Amino acid sequence: MRPATVSTPPVVTLAALGFAAAVAQAVLLREAMAAIGGSELAWGAVLSLWLAAIGAGAWLGSRWGNWRQARLGPLALVVVTGLAVVLVRAAPALIGAEAGEAATAWHDAWIWALAVAAPALVGGWCFPVAAAALAGAERPAAAYALESAGGVLGGLAFTFVLAPGGAAAAVCVAAGISAAAVLLFAGRRVAWFAPAPLLAGLVLAAPAGRALEAASWRWSARPGVLADWRETHVQRLELAAGSPAVIYADGRLAAWFPDPYGTVPRAHLLMLLHPRPERVLVVGAADGGFVTMLHHPVRRLVAIEEDPGLAAVLPRWLGPPAAAAFADPRFALAAGDPVRLVRRWGAWDLLALTDGDPTTLRRNRTRTVEFFRACRRALAPGGILAVRVGVGDTYLGGAGGRLLAIEAATLARVFPEVVGVPGDEVLLLAGRDRGTVSVDPAVLLARWRTRGVSGGDFDPRTLALLLDPGRAAALQAFIAAARAPVDTARHPRAVLLAAALREARGAPALLVAASALERQAPAVLGVVLAAAAALLLARAAGGAAFGIEAGAIVGLAAMGWWVLLLACWQESLGSVYGEVGALSAAFMAGTAAGAWGARRRPRPGPAALAGVLAGGATVSLAIAAGLPLVFPRVAVVSLLLAGGALTGVAFPSVARLAGPSTPRRGAGRGFAADEVGAAVAALLVGLVVLPWAGLASGALGLAALGSAAAAALLLVARHDRR
Repeated sequence: MRPATVSTPPVVTLAALGFAAAVAQAVLLREAMAAIGGSELAWGAVLSLWLAAIGAGAWLGSRWGNWRQARLGPLALVVVTGLAVVLVRAAPALIGAEAGEAATAWHDAWIWALAVAAPALVGGWCFPVAAAALAGAERPAAAYALESAGGVLGGLAFTFVLAPGGAAAAVCVAAGISAAAVLLFAGRRVAWFAPAPLLAGLVLAAPAGRALEAASWRWSARPGVLADWRETHVQRLELAAGSPAVIYADGRLAAWFPDPYGTVPRAHLLMLLHPRPERVLVVGAADGGFVTMLHHPVRRLVAIEEDPGLAAVLPRWLGPPAAAAFADPRFALAAGDPVRLVRRWGAWDLLALTDGDPTTLRRNRTRTVEFFRACRRALAPGGILAVRVGVGDTYLGGAGGRLLAIEAATLARVFPEVVGVPGDEVLLLAGRDRGTVSVDPAVLLARWRTRGVSGGDFDPRTLALLLDPGRAAALQAFIAAARAPVDTARHPRAVLLAAALREARGAPALLVAASALERQAPAVLGVVLAAAAALLLARAAGGAAFGIEAGAIVGLAAMGWWVLLLACWQESLGSVYGEVGALSAAFMAGTAAGAWGARRRPRPGPAALAGVLAGGATVSLAIAAGLPLVFPRVAVVSLLLAGGALTGVAFPSVARLAGPSTPRRGAGRGFAADEVGAAVAALLVGLVVLPWAGLASGALGLAALGSAAAAALLLVARHDRR
């Protein structure tokens, strides 16, 4: 019979550790996405650092540390996460960024490494120490299940309760919960004080959030004063006080209004492209271009803003200059997913995509061949689609030209003709019917005069400059001669180039590497996988224990599924900024259930683990078939649960192979191998495989690697029987 004084605290500590780790991971992921403009590159970069550091911590915990220290592990993890958030927010000041310059993952890698590794090391070290305090032979599986169950609670709490308050509020509340858990089981004398830290965390959450946002604004060296901010379901928003209204989204300048030199000329030009633009749909509303468009004789103008949180504050943030537009009965601001809204509505004369370049999977959704097909179906006869590309026409020999060529090729796959308009930002025009697009300055000037537009902020004589025939001819020749692949939901080819153009302007070597990789055939991936499979089989045939290798493959497959499924969610439903905690909770729920169910299995070993990895190939094949893109809500959640369950079932076998004689060492080394494998997958799948080789190739690669590992484990089992 095990004494309650020993068994109960480890149970609570492991659950609290999972809770704290889930909140910390979600906070750091959101901070990373906000710091690099909402890019999913954060998934790979931050998760890789996080998981590698957890693995290192678990390796240390398998040898050093005692139970009394481990009881404070969850609280220490949250506190260190709070310090990490402050460090990340202060990065622009620490690296000496200029006013308005966004600190990216490439400029301040040392800051991110320190900020992410410190809490992860604490969490990784705490796991094997707390697991060793459990009683019973099944302690590795039970510990894994308890930690995963706590992760479920942490992910759900973050998504549905903590996320709207921001990082500081989430850290304060999580720290209060972790401290309360420590006091509750520290003895009767102090248990009465357990509610105190929780209450303190709740009280401090709001003021801490305001203080952090104000400090972040100062550290970023942005001009002006912070007037307002919002943590929305999609992104972090900030507004500078004064006029013009300047809006930042995820740390980057998103728009300013009014903008007489950029937005106004482009808005007038867009309206003049169609002879009678009575029904107009615009994707992207933050720049206020719809205010200028309403000067033209339209009957209906709808601007789509993807972020409902931004749409809610936009009338107030844009201020009096936009008041008349919001009161105009011809105008409507629609908040929601542009992909679904475009498919729902139709018969538009002009459809303008003025949102940003496809630097993320979320932004890429309005630049795929699937979306362009929906746009063509939504156009009335004679309708025109206009696509803004953040690439100038003066130099098209590098990555910018390649990005423009991909977007033009994608449009050409759907529309009978594609015409380019030169400028600092090229406009690509596509007519629903051939011969409907005209960029003749004389024709557009005649339309202006016929309409009698009251546009005192625009001189129509500048049309000849905006539509310079010489530059237009050279641009059109480039578009006609370019040979490039198309951008699709399953293979987001434009993301790698667009992200590299934005993130690597100060690091040309990175831009060159991204361009070179984009041009390589994905068949290279097959060669790498074949070499990895051969190495695994050779190790098994040579009589290796294979515990570390098996743990690494399990972690690699699990994280590969997670990254690919989150990408499917982002591509099909629009955002994971708000849902990352809940989606992580789904995976952790499967992990907890699988580990708890496997804790009493007789003699887990290589043969059982081979069966688990073979079953994992089913998850990979389902992703490769595109089920998560067709049925995102059902398929993504179901496959996360299934992948988590397989990961949980595998852990007892991994722990036994990694440390057959010492449960603590087996749990620590197996956990470390699992996390390191996951770190490799986060880095490669998120940053390289997905944007380069595509969803199907990445998932098939995971299936092939898992199958090779299963075959190697069968060799190990055969060797053990001898």
